[in-house]
Amino acid sequence: MAAPERVPDAASLEASGEKLQAPDDFPLPERIDDREVIRAFSDSLVQQQRGAPVTVNNHELFRLYDTIGDITLERRAEKTSERLNDFFRSRIPIDSLSIVEGHKLTAIRTPDNIITAFSDLDAIAQQLTRRELAEEAFGTIALQTGKFREETSGRNILFSLLKSLALLLALSVVWHYMNILFTFIDGWIQKLRLHHKADSDNKLLQLLAPDHLASIFSWMMRLLELFLKILLIYAYLATVLSFFPWTRDLSTNLLSFVLQPAGKLLQEFFSFLPSLVVVIFLFTVVRYLGKFSDVVFINIARGELKFVGFEQEWAEPTRKIVKIVLYLLLSFLLLASLPIFNSPPSLIILVMFGITFSLSAVPSMKNVLSSVMLNYTGSFRKGDQIAIGNVRGEVVSKGLLVTKIRNRKNEVVILPNRDVIGSKIINYTESVQKNGHLSVEVPFYLFRHVKIEEIREKVAEATLGTDGIMLDPKPVLRRIADRNGKYGYLVKANTGQARDIEAIASRMEQHIRERLLADNIN
Repeated sequence: MAAPERVPDAASLEASGEKLQAPDDFPLPERIDDREVIRAFSDSLVQQQRGAPVTVNNHELFRLYDTIGDITLERRAEKTSERLNDFFRSRIPIDSLSIVEGHKLTAIRTPDNIITAFSDLDAIAQQLTRRELAEEAFGTIALQTGKFREETSGRNILFSLLKSLALLLALSVVWHYMNILFTFIDGWIQKLRLHHKADSDNKLLQLLAPDHLASIFSWMMRLLELFLKILLIYAYLATVLSFFPWTRDLSTNLLSFVLQPAGKLLQEFFSFLPSLVVVIFLFTVVRYLGKFSDVVFINIARGELKFVGFEQEWAEPTRKIVKIVLYLLLSFLLLASLPIFNSPPSLIILVMFGITFSLSAVPSMKNVLSSVMLNYTGSFRKGDQIAIGNVRGEVVSKGLLVTKIRNRKNEVVILPNRDVIGSKIINYTESVQKNGHLSVEVPFYLFRHVKIEEIREKVAEATLGTDGIMLDPKPVLRRIADRNGKYGYLVKANTGQARDIEAIASRMEQHIRERLLADNIN
């Protein structure tokens, strides 16, 4: 069997001195432009790149998309902007610019320097050839250079200065008449306040009185005047800066500094508008519910409205509790309706604030709960004569946190409600109202023993002769324990004056001693 014929490879043919030749039927390769090869491998890259802008005087002339050698794209764009900026401000004629072709780059140059250059990748990114891109950039540079040099000419600068002075004069006129307008408005408001001054002691009527509303309106006018003057100054500066090419970018930045936040705020306001309507509705409902509850409980406190089982004295504390519940309900509804409180950071802050407030408010809440218990148990009222522990006197005020008592020394003693609720309370005023009288006990001591029957009439006469002592029930005299070698006696009488019980006891003791001394009994 014959061996298969071996096909010589290129290395063996080259060693034998023979050359490889394409067969006659193999077509010659088609020539292709290098830009098409670059485009095939760089299209996806170009689409992902946004390019680096070349800007002069805050105006973008064109964009670059390729690196040159070891120069990065950003550095290349920055360097090109610097050279174009120098050309704009130079005296080099525009018609001295020319386009020159290199092997891989097409450049625009002045007689002394190259100011920009474009690669194939720059052109491909804009679907142009290098020559077309250079011609387009040449036209842009020539146009913007002529425009800039025209704007910075002496004639235009002088004209811009004259426009600035004219605008300043107009601003002064507007400023003057604005002052006149707001001075007139302020004078009118002051006249309104003088002719419509509120004489009522009612806080609500004072709040809604024309003079009070005029004060609010005057304050609003001052804010409006300040806002308009700041707006005028701002508009003047932005307009004047736009007259000069060197400061035009400052004018643009100044406008964007205000207009962008203002636009964003306006957009946020319109997005917040539905929530704002809900907030206003909730405030309105809670406000009128609070007013309605005030009217109901005030009428109960006056005795004009009565409910079975509801004491008149409970009206004021109940009114305060209802107000607190309404405002707590409003707070919860606002937390649920406002978008700002639906984010996790806001919830975390609210939870931390709630925990901190709860821990710090524990003592205060004890006082508040004690105040509620004191009110609904009817232990005492304002003006009652009471004794709480060692403190005795008139109740000056009952608050949510403390109770104030004026003692016989005219000192105001302040007691936390949690201490009051835990102490023994004696209400002398209520005892007189329900029982008709209070007992006044006065002890006295004699050096010698005397039978009760011998001094009973004398003591009774002295006791009943004291102002404030009631005739019925009659005074009672009895023996008590001796003290320091003296014989003890106790007189028990009755009075209907809870406020002066201590003064009555002192006068009664004095009358008894004087009466007994008159009969040589001591």
